Amino acid sequence: MKKFNLNEEVDAVVIGTGAGGAPLITRLARAGLKVVALEAGKKWNATTDFATDERAQNKLYWNYERLSNGKDPLSFGKNNSGIGLGGSTLHYTGFTPRPMPHNFKIKSRFGIGKDWPLEYSDLEKYYDELEHFLGVSGPSPYPWGPQRKTHYPLPPLPLNSAAQLMKIGSDALGIKTAPGPNAILSQDYFQDEIGQRKACNNRGFCQSGCRIGAKGSMDVTFIPLAEKLGAEFRTEAFVTQLKLNSKKEIASVIYHQNGVEYQQKCKHVFLCAGAIETPRLLLLNDLGNSSGLVGKNFMAHVGTQLWGEFSDLTHPYKGVTATLISEDMNLEHEREFAGGYLLQSIGILPVNYASQMTRATGVWGDTLKNKMKKFNHMAGINMHGECLPYSSNFMELSDEKDVLGLPKPRIHFSNGENEHKIHTHGLKLMKDIWEKAGAKNTYVVNRNAHIAGTCGMGLNADNGVVDSNGKSFDIPNLYISDNSIFPGSLSVNPALTIMALSLHIADQFLKNS
Repeated sequence: MKKFNLNEEVDAVVIGTGAGGAPLITRLARAGLKVVALEAGKKWNATTDFATDERAQNKLYWNYERLSNGKDPLSFGKNNSGIGLGGSTLHYTGFTPRPMPHNFKIKSRFGIGKDWPLEYSDLEKYYDELEHFLGVSGPSPYPWGPQRKTHYPLPPLPLNSAAQLMKIGSDALGIKTAPGPNAILSQDYFQDEIGQRKACNNRGFCQSGCRIGAKGSMDVTFIPLAEKLGAEFRTEAFVTQLKLNSKKEIASVIYHQNGVEYQQKCKHVFLCAGAIETPRLLLLNDLGNSSGLVGKNFMAHVGTQLWGEFSDLTHPYKGVTATLISEDMNLEHEREFAGGYLLQSIGILPVNYASQMTRATGVWGDTLKNKMKKFNHMAGINMHGECLPYSSNFMELSDEKDVLGLPKPRIHFSNGENEHKIHTHGLKLMKDIWEKAGAKNTYVVNRNAHIAGTCGMGLNADNGVVDSNGKSFDIPNLYISDNSIFPGSLSVNPALTIMALSLHIADQFLKNS
């Protein structure tokens, strides 16, 4: 890997190496720019570090404490976080549906929420590119949304038990389903400049690190390519300061690595640290906030789950986590709520299941042990629904300090009336599906997932932190590329759109520089 000198003014310092950072790093490096990427976590070796052991993989979650507040305080750790070279993509499930064109225009469609300053058409070519680069497995043609210009490169993955049961219940109710699009290889896949990747072996650890590289996480796709193209990756490098010059531009980035402080000179900074750490760094440095919107409009999808017990064995730990989808409720509609939601089947590993059930139902001790005896007869169905941006949902700096002596982030979150309507509608539908599939002893997990917002895109500094190209309205050489710039939540899993935005921002930067 190429190494740059700290005193060398590199073209770009990129903070974060997940879905928002890695595609952009690759694009800039391919254009011949000198790029240094800073990652707070470690570089892992998938074959030796990603054990088939849930507890051993807790190291992939962002475990610095985050404080939660509000009527619906969010859980972090395993939920909504990630650390390591590749960021949260190390443990995302690989579920990669595209948003619908109308998801970008919630305000125009329903009169509430915010429209994106981008259209679906602005990102469509990047969705095409990413699906082929990552090796997405899925149905072609895809049964919802606009006709695709390209097909998924690989056929769908096998349906796990939960997916088969969801299909039975959905068919009985006339609800359309299809195999879900997953950035997980259903067949061996050759990629130019990267080489051969092995097909999924249905190990079931999709929510952890993929040991064989079948999941399209950044550590086996964009990052090795970026290294070949000349980008430098520095791991265990925690950024604390952005230093300005007399022109009010960022001249250098200060980070801590193994207890030592370093300072890298640079011409541009791309902040890709996610919807909590990105606004946190800006607030710590009192930068980029003339709008007063840094940290504001925090969003998290309505992520309600329904679990049911079935008479036959389901083995919920086997196979890819989510293999069936329905977007019937993400189509344009005249229902009683703004936006939409999708449904997906879900598998789960036993430790995660036990901890989730405990939080949801309060069971413990012998009662929990008895409940866990039914684990191999359980199956889950899940929804991801629109979350609107509210000024009352936000991230701020608390008075408590973390291990680095920095203020811990405090997140205030409460579901609004629209989110409650989506939850109610989706839960009734999931209950109907599970009833038709033969479930008994069902229970509900009320949750929110897929955080976004806090540095939203806008048309100007009055209604956004960055423009539609990710460029700060305040600091001319600062760009943001991650889920923090989402003006709305889009009703679908965000990873593919984060990557598409990353490529869009890189291309616009190169075009305009």
